[in-house]
Amino acid sequence: MSGWETLGAVDPRELTDARLQLHWAAQAAAAVGKQIVPHQPDFGEQSFQWLAGPRALAQGIVDGADGRFRSAVRPSPAALLLLDGDGATLAELPLEGHTLDAACEWVRAEVERLLGRPLEQPLERPGEDFPAHPVGCGAPFSTAGPAFAEVGRYFADADRVLRAVAARNPGASAVRCWPHHCDIATLILLDPGADPEKACSIGVGLSPGDGSIAEPYFYVLPWPAPAPHALPELAGGGRWQTAGWVGAVLAASSFIGAGPNGAQARQVEDFLDSAVAGSQRLLEGGKP
Repeated sequence: MSGWETLGAVDPRELTDARLQLHWAAQAAAAVGKQIVPHQPDFGEQSFQWLAGPRALAQGIVDGADGRFRSAVRPSPAALLLLDGDGATLAELPLEGHTLDAACEWVRAEVERLLGRPLEQPLERPGEDFPAHPVGCGAPFSTAGPAFAEVGRYFADADRVLRAVAARNPGASAVRCWPHHCDIATLILLDPGADPEKACSIGVGLSPGDGSIAEPYFYVLPWPAPAPHALPELAGGGRWQTAGWVGAVLAASSFIGAGPNGAQARQVEDFLDSAVAGSQRLLEGGKP
């Protein structure tokens, strides 16, 4: 895949602290969309998209007093940003040494400046079900080291490969990053127009790591979840996760050893294509 950035400069099992700090920082940027981006039926106003220019996860564009802007979080150098409609930086707060409260206050002040009016209510903070980290309890962000740049490369590569998946699959949504879990994904709808709770779909994405798998991993989630005994073989070194949830998984530690020059990308693409095809057969009632 053209443009794939080779991963593995940092052991994927050593990215937990960086991705959790970015997860918390992203909530300060996401709070802007929750309050001032027009509501969408799928709550897309809360989501981000990866912007290759500023290398940041950015929210939807809103109209300010003197022009359009959007809030964003950049993995490296780790910062909260306000960008204009073309992705140029209007304001920047490096995360290093700042607390989450200070970051939220900075976002509030800058957004009010760009809007030319006060916000109607305080920016929303993460709920009790959010992943624990000292920054959530008042500790300052600590963003030195190569892990933050590595997390950024995972998002950049995921955006590229997921856009290609979406282009190959009719009914796929735009590629978005959802702030609550900080995963970036596209959703392939197999029953367009059906009740979303009952319609068949396939989620395809990358998680930077979570409570079930501590390292970054690509996933393919067929819905409704198939029976664990009827799962097809997967290409690219993937496996089926059946503890807690059912989905196809390719952990970073399973593909970073593929090497440079696009080998990692080819392994990821092989896995995703086989998992999507297998999920389609499962949802259509076919045999593995």
